[in-house]
Amino acid sequence: MLAKTLFRSSPLSSLGRRSLQTTRAAPSEGAINASRGSISDKEKAVENQWAHQHDAEKIKKLREQLASHEKEAASLKKNLEDLEKGR
Repeated sequence: MLAKTLFRSSPLSSLGRRSLQTTRAAPSEGAINASRGSISDKEKAVENQWAHQHDAEKIKKLREQLASHEKEAASLKKNLEDLEKGR
């Protein structure tokens, strides 16, 4: 009985119990660490989707520019042929 009252009133005994409680949990396992993996996977998926859409828009603009340049080149070629025939 005396030991129980000394154990309860001792400030060191409460520190010992606290340290045991904090060392029981494994920091590498748990719900928080598991959820971080799914969040980063979702972020990667969103980023990949954005990059794919951005690349598709760039390709569309480049194809439009290419078509414009091909029309201009065809027009210049025609003008050159007309000038050569006129000689």
